Amino acid sequence: MKVFLTLLFLLLLNQAALVDFVTSTDPEEEYPQKGTTYRSHISDVEDKKKKKAGSKDQTGHSLSQWQEGSLEIHHINTGEGDATFLILPDGTTLLIDAGDASKYLPRPKYYKAPRRPDNSRSSGEWIGRYILARHPVSSEPQIDYVLMTHFHADHISGINDVAQLIPIQILFDRDWPQYKSAPDDAVMKEYYRFLSEHTGKGMTVKRLEAGRNDQLTLKNHPEKFPEFSIQNLAVNGIAWTGEAQNARPRYPEGTEITENMASAALLLRYGPFSYFTGGDIRRDLEKTIAWIVGPVDVHVANHHGSQADPFFLSILQPRVHIIQVWATPQPRPEVFERLLSRRIYPGPRDVFLSNGMWIGRKKHLTDRYGENIARQYAEELMEELAADQGHIVIRVKPGGSQYKIFVLDDSNETYTITSVHGPYNSL
Repeated sequence: MKVFLTLLFLLLLNQAALVDFVTSTDPEEEYPQKGTTYRSHISDVEDKKKKKAGSKDQTGHSLSQWQEGSLEIHHINTGEGDATFLILPDGTTLLIDAGDASKYLPRPKYYKAPRRPDNSRSSGEWIGRYILARHPVSSEPQIDYVLMTHFHADHISGINDVAQLIPIQILFDRDWPQYKSAPDDAVMKEYYRFLSEHTGKGMTVKRLEAGRNDQLTLKNHPEKFPEFSIQNLAVNGIAWTGEAQNARPRYPEGTEITENMASAALLLRYGPFSYFTGGDIRRDLEKTIAWIVGPVDVHVANHHGSQADPFFLSILQPRVHIIQVWATPQPRPEVFERLLSRRIYPGPRDVFLSNGMWIGRKKHLTDRYGENIARQYAEELMEELAADQGHIVIRVKPGGSQYKIFVLDDSNETYTITSVHGPYNSL
């Protein structure tokens, strides 16, 4: 009798355990989906648990602060132009552009992206506040370097508001000190007032020179990171030759150099990681410098995605494309297709836009390109994106071997992570 009761007890206990497993309320413990092996399902569950127990750099959390040795590149989205804040491996800070298209580039209603987070502050103020939130120094922060790639409103018109919030140590632009080739317009008059005010407060202004790699350098501990460099590729239509610090004009003598043709372009390297950004340079200059640049991990699309020459893309072969969007035709439909095309270069790639299909944009796409292209743009091409809204942050591991991309909520100042991409292995 005792044996029978013991066996009955064990049988009931086993059935209870089985029911408990099948009816678990933990969604992570459900049976695997069809087509998934039980072993891989359990592995996925364990990975998810490890992530929950470990780093908070996951969707729904705030991005952790920069750590020495890491490289961070923040593409700040205000809906009004370009602004990229970099924290270099030793904590040196660099701001590339601070655009505000609201005042000098009026457009029809809904042609431009809405200002992010909202209209309560200027774009420059939002940029400055973002920098203060992410700056590696909490006490008396400053921006070590600012680079104005060229003199268009969507690249420079927010810089005064940034400087009101956080001091700038050294500013580089393309035409200091005479500004003989700069435009004669309201944008530049405002820029001159900014220069006058802030040089009086200790800011130094210098001229960016093509070919040099000793202008945007690490200021704090360069000896710790000898594998880091920023190469000035081009400015004022002059480009690096690829040898030493030599540079030469890339346009025939007598060519009128427009503002976009004069834009600055940089190549950043950190160990095996490489990052290209070129302001608003044109396709002709892209083709000229392609061989000098070579393959890169990340490509910031020139002129908001209106260029991207096929030859240029075939040489750079980026794993990641980033486009800072503020107006309806950014990127152009044909550029969008080139960035995604496996015929131009093979392999996977992820495309990130700072702004996607805001209210009213599709109508302007239809007016500009026709109904069929507008539909393809909104319903097909946009579906190919890795992300289409927010601040786009690249975080490179110490030494540069891997990087991740975080997209942060731009609708408020919590900067919550909305998606995580990678890790990507550097070239």
